[in-house]
Amino acid sequence: MMLNMSGRIRLITDSGADVPLYYREKYGIEVVPLTVLFGRAEFKDQVDLSVEEFWEKLAQAEELPATNQVNPHEFAEVFEPYLKQGDTILYIGLSSKLSGTLQSAQLAKELLKSAKIHIFDSKSASLGVALYVIKAAEMIAAQASVPEILAALEQKQRDSAAYFILDSLTHLVKGGRLTRTQGLVGTILNIKPVLKITKAGTIEIDEKVRSTKRALQTIVDKAQATGIDFSQKKLAVAYTYGAAPAAELKEMVIERLQPLEVIEGLIGPTIGTHAGPGGLGLLF
Repeated sequence: MMLNMSGRIRLITDSGADVPLYYREKYGIEVVPLTVLFGRAEFKDQVDLSVEEFWEKLAQAEELPATNQVNPHEFAEVFEPYLKQGDTILYIGLSSKLSGTLQSAQLAKELLKSAKIHIFDSKSASLGVALYVIKAAEMIAAQASVPEILAALEQKQRDSAAYFILDSLTHLVKGGRLTRTQGLVGTILNIKPVLKITKAGTIEIDEKVRSTKRALQTIVDKAQATGIDFSQKKLAVAYTYGAAPAAELKEMVIERLQPLEVIEGLIGPTIGTHAGPGGLGLLF
């Protein structure tokens, strides 16, 4: 069906990309799972623990869960069979600033001593990574070479951004990003933090606004202010459990930005741990 299915380019990502099932199945994208830790209990993301189950556990957890990177040997076990049959591997990963998973993939490449493994740091998370993966999958289907794909991904990186709205400050307090006093004051004032993924691939609080409606307007304003022609670009609307305004955000995006396509998907543990229930994201 595709070059990566016929033994030429194997497209691989990690579960931090939150690639929707439709695209994974359509393009034969392989997903290597991170480990999610709830106390001493370990779960392979989207293998032992579905995204829906993660949100159910998170709602009951007293402490924030953690995510552990994929280790180099796990990557080597995924890569090696493909190399033995002559495949080329393209791995597109979660930001190296958010997880050591990309470094593990690089170490696996060194262990296997193969020039046929290509590693791309998306410097993004959640559906922001998925957009790179989908772009690569479409190019593989169009019979593009790995150098052509990497060049296109680097070009895309120049005008990419990711913004997340938090419905509550609770998880920022639990994660140590805000003090309890700041969290209490913010809750009283109905503060909605807007997080962004920086060009370096880190997450920071970009702005604090009052009310969800204002937060939605803010992230769409930021996208519009880039001056990008979205008519030729895919955007993603990512959401967590309980994110009622997701449909409203999608409508605003379509009306104001008029993108080529809006991809929707549920946010997984990597961002979900920080965002908490009710979080939303706009990624491009």
